[in-house]
Amino acid sequence: MYKIEKIGENVFYIKALGTMPPSVAKKLVKDFKEKTENLASISSIVDGVDLIILNLKSFSIILDFLKSINQKLIKAAYVIGKSPVLNTEAEILLEKARSEKRKIVESLDEAKKWVGIEKIIIQKE
Repeated sequence: MYKIEKIGENVFYIKALGTMPPSVAKKLVKDFKEKTENLASISSIVDGVDLIILNLKSFSIILDFLKSINQKLIKAAYVIGKSPVLNTEAEILLEKARSEKRKIVESLDEAKKWVGIEKIIIQKE
């Protein structure tokens, strides 16, 4: 599962939790594209603290997407949980997407600092 929130003019917060099968990865990419299609530039914080594991096909879907948005990316921070497997997956994913604008961070506070926002306000549904 995931949730995407716009937390600034062109800044998005993505909360990923549980597992990420290919169907969910495709929907995440589609939803994010829709929310950002009219923006010339974007920044994001991806909160993966509660993510359990990425499916290999999901990994490819997300990698292709990350590569496709390199041109409009300002900065992106990735908060990863305590899972050594996920940490390794995230490192490989970001290495393959190659951008100095992306960074794995250890906390939400560090992510906010990297992206350049002061606070995150999540809307309740």
